[in-house]
Amino acid sequence: MKKSVLFLFIVILFSVVISAQKIPLDHDVYDSWKSLSSSSISDDGKWVTYEINPQQGDGWLYICDIQSGRKDSSFCGFRAGISPESKYVVWQVKPTYGETREAKKKKLKSDQMPKNNLSIRVLPGEDVIEVERVKSYQIPESGSYWMAYLMEKKAEEKKDIKPGSAGGGKPDESKISGKKPPEPKGTELVIFNPVSGKKYSYTDVTDYAVAREGKSIAFLQVFPDTTKIDRLVISYFDTKKESIQEIFSEKGNVSKLTADKTGNNYSFIFTSDTSKVKVYDLYLSGSGRKAVRIVNSSDPAMPDGWSVSENTSLNFSDDARRLFFGTAEKPQKEPEDTLLDDEKYHLDIWSWNDPVLQPMQKIQLEREKRRNYQAVYHIDRNMMVQLATEEIPDIRILQKGDNNTALGSSDLKYRKLGSWDVNRYADYYIINVENGDTKMILEKAASRVMISPDGKWVIYWDISRQWVSINVADNSSRIITSSIGVPLYNELHDTPGEPDPYDIEGWLDDGRHVLIKDRYDIWSVDLNGTEAPINITNGFGRINRITFNYQNLDPDADFIKRKELLYLSAFNEQTKAAGYFTVKLFTGDAPHDLLMGDCSYGRGITKAKNADRIIWQKETFTESPELYVSNINFSDPERLSVTNPQQGKYNWGTVELVEWMSFDHQELQGLLYKPEDFDPSRKYPMIVYFYERNSDGLHSYIPPAPGRSKINITFAVSNGYILFVPDITYTTGYPGQSCYNAVVSGTYSMIDKYPFIDSDHMGLDGQSWGGYQIAYLVTQTDLYKCAYSGAPVVNMISAYGGIRWESGMSRMFQYEQTQSRIGGTLWEKPIHYIENSPIFFIPKINTPLLIMHNDADGAVPWYQGIEFINALRRLEKPAWMLSYNDEAHNLVKRPNGKDIMIRKMQFFDHYLKDQPMPYWMKNGISQLEKGKIDGYELVKN
Repeated sequence: MKKSVLFLFIVILFSVVISAQKIPLDHDVYDSWKSLSSSSISDDGKWVTYEINPQQGDGWLYICDIQSGRKDSSFCGFRAGISPESKYVVWQVKPTYGETREAKKKKLKSDQMPKNNLSIRVLPGEDVIEVERVKSYQIPESGSYWMAYLMEKKAEEKKDIKPGSAGGGKPDESKISGKKPPEPKGTELVIFNPVSGKKYSYTDVTDYAVAREGKSIAFLQVFPDTTKIDRLVISYFDTKKESIQEIFSEKGNVSKLTADKTGNNYSFIFTSDTSKVKVYDLYLSGSGRKAVRIVNSSDPAMPDGWSVSENTSLNFSDDARRLFFGTAEKPQKEPEDTLLDDEKYHLDIWSWNDPVLQPMQKIQLEREKRRNYQAVYHIDRNMMVQLATEEIPDIRILQKGDNNTALGSSDLKYRKLGSWDVNRYADYYIINVENGDTKMILEKAASRVMISPDGKWVIYWDISRQWVSINVADNSSRIITSSIGVPLYNELHDTPGEPDPYDIEGWLDDGRHVLIKDRYDIWSVDLNGTEAPINITNGFGRINRITFNYQNLDPDADFIKRKELLYLSAFNEQTKAAGYFTVKLFTGDAPHDLLMGDCSYGRGITKAKNADRIIWQKETFTESPELYVSNINFSDPERLSVTNPQQGKYNWGTVELVEWMSFDHQELQGLLYKPEDFDPSRKYPMIVYFYERNSDGLHSYIPPAPGRSKINITFAVSNGYILFVPDITYTTGYPGQSCYNAVVSGTYSMIDKYPFIDSDHMGLDGQSWGGYQIAYLVTQTDLYKCAYSGAPVVNMISAYGGIRWESGMSRMFQYEQTQSRIGGTLWEKPIHYIENSPIFFIPKINTPLLIMHNDADGAVPWYQGIEFINALRRLEKPAWMLSYNDEAHNLVKRPNGKDIMIRKMQFFDHYLKDQPMPYWMKNGISQLEKGKIDGYELVKN
């Protein structure tokens, strides 16, 4: 007994010592922190692959044999695929980060840069076939073991030049003849069966397609000619007969080589035009026969002056009876430009009746140039039908193209409203895929519109805040959810616009019912509106404050089977626990709990196609997301990945859910993060970070990483800070005051409740909307010793009429209807715009500020930051503005992300930990010093 106590004491003492030895995170750890990605499970559930990659550097691909428990890895492996019946696994291997970096430093040409390799391992064996310099590969989904891979061009070999010679080697015959041989455009394609070991190789290949069901492989060879008109050959490889047939041979240009699912049919577009302006025709080959032209600009169904679009995508219907393609106006040769650039005027003309603002037109210009309109070729009838038109430009095809009905939509009449109205109005049409007949079914719909997979029903969210169904056959409509006694729209909605509905979860296979969500539960609703809706989760969600969402385990299924067991993800709004349940339709039974815990289950479930085996992820704030495999009921789970074992040597943190009453009597929740080595007898500085609502992220893992804008919570708590993240609720017209009511009340509540918080050393951190709220808060209170405000709007009046340059949209809608929450135009509510604009209250600011506002910000105008810093500077208020050159609203470039993390923490350390100022805060960085010094060094007084 004494020995057991002594042993326990030693274990506890050792744990304390180890904990005390943990070191805080520093800025050098970012590149080594890894993430899990690209997980997949074989159809038979016997093999799993996944990748673990660092933020910057070289990662690993893992291949797991689930039955034996063996795990193998490939350094720099990525994009793994598992063959039908798990006969082999194939993946690519990228060059190391160091190799690529060194090649970039040497400014090597593209073909001399390090290239990806290919690895193939026949299962369950261990031997790996390795192929160097592989551009891409394709494998079938079923039916065959034959795959194909396309090689990169061979790197140019450096010629040895003998001393004293002009060039060495053999004379260049092209210089002697005066003609340079044409440059090859293609490379070697290898068609390979890893199981049998058989291999076929073809040169000059530029494109290829492996049929999903493995019957065939087609490829395009391009043979350059001295006449500058390429000779093209398309061949069809039959994987069963191992025979090859030429299905097309011409001079010209081929694009978009595409196979149907079975591999019987191939299609492509071709032109023999040699000019820059090319008009394409559509070709089809069936069962290895010669390809024939099926559509050209003279087709009777082709709109006048149109042709097959060079920007088309080609798609066969699942049953291979139809080929969908795109048409557009026939390209025209532009008149020759004889003016010099300095002889031309350059002008944008803004018109009051433009349907789309000029900046948005510029953003969308390239997309509009590529716009094409959906058409279909009926293979069994040898007939083209135009489906989309300039008046109805958007088409939604159903059941992988097998259905005779399509849903068309047009927003053309309502585009001007998009400059200030958050609703995206459109007219909707039912289109007959067989003949192109069109009928309008819904006019000026403002919200979600969906069509059933069989094309028999359309449902939409009505202004009455109910779901309405339309019977496509007779165009009759009916409200189908009015007897549901709970809201079907976002109950937490707090912006001036209309709330969004909760999701449609799926359509039942009886063709009569649809599954519709409320905040918590799922309802089966009769599309005819004759039966009362049935709560299939039996009210369990609302009673227990658990939100349920249907988990589709078969992504190929159009309908939910009435007899199947439904899998539901679950999230407890109050406790933030998560898990999975099952429920059987129409039994009246409550959902069955499979697992529920204080964690997050990430991205849902992936099921093996032909086995009851699943993979899933699990994470907490202290546990990196890891991959698990189990049977379909989550029993006997096995953890597969170990993503960040190095975390154990660092002082991490803990998080807890906190609650308080706001100044306007709202019950609010938030998150409180503390260092792992937390000592309740100490005083800790606290940083308050917020956006809108964040408490649902209680169990989210936050890796140390360069900042895009906001503070890295894990890094801060590891370095001795308390982080408080309060939720905020809003009242229309008073966004600033709403923030004050929630954040300041929450701060006072934390101070009152937790004596370890140093109330004299508290700071604020927020970006974008959070940056605005911080700019407002420091005009209302001196509670915080310093504040970081990223990309804030400080003048709602000057910002209101501006442009969001990343999209070209007017900014009006966000003030009137969405996040800025004013609830009216500038001329309707001028006082609200003034009262909520920090710029008018700059003299009241006594809090030192660090601002970030980048000169390429496409969301919040850079001039908002300039207005802010200029006003603060004039009034002698301590403030700094970081303006990253050519950077967006949130930082994209990794070096900038590292830099802002360093400067932000130095700013907080100075004001909240009484550390010396760094050089850049003390003296600034002049344009003469820019790029020569970073100014990180601390300056002692």
